[in-house]
Amino acid sequence: MKQLLSINLLVLLFIGIEVSGQTLMVPPYLQPGNAPTLTKESKVIIWQTDSVPGKYHVEFSSTAAGAKKATGKVSFVTLRLKNKTTLLYRSTLTGLKFDTEYSYRVSLNGTSIATGKFVTRTKKPETRFVVFGDCGAGAPQQAEIAYQVFQQKPQFVLVTGDNVYSYGLENEYRRNFFPAYTADEPDPQKGAPLMKSIPFYMILGNHDIYGAKFEKYPDGLAYFYYNDLPLNGPTSEYVVKPTGDEALIKNFMANTKPRYPKMSYFSFDHGNVHIACLDANDYTNPLDPVLVQWLAQDLRNSKADWKIVSFHQPGFNSSKAHYNYQIMRLLAPVLEELQVDLVLSGHVHNYQRTLPLKFEPKRDESGTRYLISEEGRVDGKFTLDQTYDGITSTKPNGIIYIVTGAGGAALYDPSLSGKPELWVQGTQENWAPFTTKMISDIHSFTLIETSGKKLILKQLDAKGTSLDTITITK
Repeated sequence: MKQLLSINLLVLLFIGIEVSGQTLMVPPYLQPGNAPTLTKESKVIIWQTDSVPGKYHVEFSSTAAGAKKATGKVSFVTLRLKNKTTLLYRSTLTGLKFDTEYSYRVSLNGTSIATGKFVTRTKKPETRFVVFGDCGAGAPQQAEIAYQVFQQKPQFVLVTGDNVYSYGLENEYRRNFFPAYTADEPDPQKGAPLMKSIPFYMILGNHDIYGAKFEKYPDGLAYFYYNDLPLNGPTSEYVVKPTGDEALIKNFMANTKPRYPKMSYFSFDHGNVHIACLDANDYTNPLDPVLVQWLAQDLRNSKADWKIVSFHQPGFNSSKAHYNYQIMRLLAPVLEELQVDLVLSGHVHNYQRTLPLKFEPKRDESGTRYLISEEGRVDGKFTLDQTYDGITSTKPNGIIYIVTGAGGAALYDPSLSGKPELWVQGTQENWAPFTTKMISDIHSFTLIETSGKKLILKQLDAKGTSLDTITITK
């Protein structure tokens, strides 16, 4: 009977919550907004209702005694998808001070429907954040990970793609993503109220763009509906493009402006960390001159202690799954020149960490073009730092590549976990023993903490047990 009651409550959550004559489809949650640098701070609150319009009011203030309340402007777009109409609301909170706790309240016709607190980005030389990917499957493990992430009290969460399964649709976000991260109370069986107070930075994965064929999936590319991220990326031609009915495409463009396609690539600062987020799907070109020029300028202009790049599909992977997709290796020399410290990816549903490495892709006979096989493999020369162990030797010579794709979806290659003899792949030009850790039989997430010139990376499971720990120093 208790189990049946829990299921009924979960169904009600998926369907919506009645609020003063309206149905709340997605409760208010926090987003980073268009605030990439540490010069101005803002946040965005988003929520979704059924087709009944309401007069919403958003107020916020510092939690300091005597602080004056401010009002966030509320706007909405009408989504008419799959013969169903919903309203997607946004309220931007501007004029925020850094390193400050704020409270907010969302009300409808004078009645409070949601309250929350958040802390703005820090300017101090320190951070604490969580990274995971391949999460929005609506699985029990997703809720368990969400619960444990909440216990770690991160300043923000970086999701390395495949935010939702299986096609990136609006109804999949409501069914498979939001319940775990907007739960009323922290509970390992339900999730946690993470997104009510902690901003999520999300990256496009392959499952997030499978719904681009609007003739089949009119509610596809919902990434651009539900996210509100920095808009400082390049104007690249290598972006996902919706196809199908022209009216659906026109409505999509109108309802996602200015976020589509700008949110395909972006960067942001938090404390002493700078993170550049890229789209690595199969329509992209990692050596697109527009992208490379933007990335070079973006990273060179950063004065952060730590420079991190993140994209969904890893270039260096010793799992059997997705091994042949190696086009992001082409970017390795650029990242090395720009002195990137870490690369964070997902796509492969497990955890992997490489030795610090440098990689020079193989060129054709003329020496002007990199070679890519029909399968997508990129051969080249590996240089591995065998002395770095992250314990006694903490200054890496090369970039450490992390795969953190065990955030909730079914795991890949569990039989390979902790067995280096099974990680060998292909020829010496295509694979070297660059992977020094693989945990593929348990769901997990990455916790990163920085303090000045010191960075600690931990891989934790759903119980908070440390599976891997390294220190990087400069």
